[in-house]
Amino acid sequence: MSLMPGDVVQAFAGEIASRDARRLESYLAEHVAAQFDIAGELRGRAALLGFWRRLFQTYALFELHILKAVVDEGLVIAESVYLLGARRGGLMSVRAINLFEVEGGVITRWRDHADLADVPRAELDRWRRLSAARW
Repeated sequence: MSLMPGDVVQAFAGEIASRDARRLESYLAEHVAAQFDIAGELRGRAALLGFWRRLFQTYALFELHILKAVVDEGLVIAESVYLLGARRGGLMSVRAINLFEVEGGVITRWRDHADLADVPRAELDRWRRLSAARW
């Protein structure tokens, strides 16, 4: 029995806190497409997991908390907050609206619209570099 779309998204968000990209793999379709305001578009599971690996290597803490979600068949619209902890101290929270499309128990499309107004310029630049890198 596969999970309902809202449950898939909640479980995926919970796994992000593990900071282990391998644990995210089963939640993502092979052909997943992700669009982030700052990082741009990432196509395919390998590209998205590579981006997450680089984020996990950069931050001592990285979590995605779903605050509220509305589910309409395979579409999950979520209000969320990212918590990021720098390796040299400091905690940052970034609010976002996420749109997930879920088919067959996996995420096929993810659009992330973050409120970047309070994010320091250096962090925005870092996210751009991390999304462009291909480790």
